[in-house]
Amino acid sequence: MLKDLGGKKYTAANGQQTYEVFYASASLVPVIGELIQEHFGFLPISKPVIGLDEVVAEMEKDGVKLGLGWDNWSGAYVMGFCSEGSNWVNKISHFLDDELEKPKYRKYVNM
Repeated sequence: MLKDLGGKKYTAANGQQTYEVFYASASLVPVIGELIQEHFGFLPISKPVIGLDEVVAEMEKDGVKLGLGWDNWSGAYVMGFCSEGSNWVNKISHFLDDELEKPKYRKYVNM
């Protein structure tokens, strides 16, 4: 089976939407961050925290925060922290579904 960067939406433990790209490597996180910044206007509010099995960062726009990261359970993810954040996750997921199909992102598939 060929692994790809297709993502799926889930409801996280906080009750909000999360978009997860399971087969993504951790190196896709800054790329997704740049895409969200360029296309949706969210800005990073802290430097990423990098651990052995996770990368965690936050972005914000007009008081709405999103989690952005990678872990070995979910792959790369974008997560809402409130209902408005979940609405943004839904919009961002549609964009990323199309964007991450482009061949230039194949190098971020975690083999």
